[in-house]
Amino acid sequence: MTDEDGATSASVKSIDNAFEILNAVAQHDGPISLKEIALRAGVSPSKAHRYLQSLCRCGLINQTRKSGAYDLGVETMRLGLAAVNRVDLINRAADGLSELVEAIGVNAYISVWSDLGPTVIRTERLASASNAFLGPGVSLPMFTSSTGLIFAAFACKPVLREALSREAESRGEPFNRLSEHWMPLLKEIREVRYARYSSDLIPGQHYISSPILSLDDQILACVTLVAKDSRLAAKDSRAINTLLKFCKKYSLPKRGYFYPNQIEEKIAV
Repeated sequence: MTDEDGATSASVKSIDNAFEILNAVAQHDGPISLKEIALRAGVSPSKAHRYLQSLCRCGLINQTRKSGAYDLGVETMRLGLAAVNRVDLINRAADGLSELVEAIGVNAYISVWSDLGPTVIRTERLASASNAFLGPGVSLPMFTSSTGLIFAAFACKPVLREALSREAESRGEPFNRLSEHWMPLLKEIREVRYARYSSDLIPGQHYISSPILSLDDQILACVTLVAKDSRLAAKDSRAINTLLKFCKKYSLPKRGYFYPNQIEEKIAV
């Protein structure tokens, strides 16, 4: 094992330990003592104390002044609320697909990121549709589908680099050359907020995709329209403009949450 591998393993182990400490606090109903946290996390009190101090500095844990017991901090509430909102946003967007389909007259599906890459989780078809259509659970290629291109364009750097590395290996091309080829297109997609692709997955169909984004422009999900008429995928078409409005509606606003509650109002900055 190299020094780099050893450092990485130690860092990952530290994250595991920190999670166990945080989880011990989260599972307790109210403030909890250092001794109880150490017991639940399976570590020594001195080790638990070191991790708790770091978690307190991050705002994930809070220590009460009177008793010295520990409880969840403000930042933990922020993370929890953000997670709930994200799941709720995706569910609401999925429920709204039927209106989008009726408004444009095409089929649509929504995808999220999974271990298999971009994966379809919900589909909506026109009542009169008879053509072949992708179903839930289908994973899509990263660079040869409009859905995949959206995820590539808005992915964090490590995820994008890994995807490019796999693509370069599968094509037998140098990583740098492939990266130089895709980066300008991905930059353009980030700017216009949609991607188009005529795929061989189902011949004769054109795909238009746009992201549902979080507060920091990280992708939460991708909505894709499936059109048989190439004119619907033309630049500035009604279908594209309607899709962009739909995804903007279900993206998180840049300040605050969609539906502020008392907790959110107290922790708002």
